Amino acid sequence: MRQITKQAVSKFNNNDNYKKDNTRIEYQNIFSEPTTIMYLHNNIIAQKLNKEIRISNCGWFSNTTKERLNGLLDSIGFNKIYQKNFEWFLADRKWNGKPVKLIGTNSWEYI
Repeated sequence: MRQITKQAVSKFNNNDNYKKDNTRIEYQNIFSEPTTIMYLHNNIIAQKLNKEIRISNCGWFSNTTKERLNGLLDSIGFNKIYQKNFEWFLADRKWNGKPVKLIGTNSWEYI
């Protein structure tokens, strides 16, 4: 895992602001709800609202997007994203990259 991913994931999990190169973490209150957001190239790829985590690849099936999300998933004990025959899989289920809510240890649902 790249150093930038380790730093970003740590800041995301600790609700701290961070910015380096193409990655940004912002902690803010939205409608009085504490929210932490991970941006990659100004696209929201992960969001934590209270204890709920949502992820998306924003239509970018890139190695960098996958690496940032996998860093986050690994930090919470969730199965990683992998690619097989040009398709992405999340927790062993085919995933089209659209926004999902992570549920429990290795389950998710589309939002």
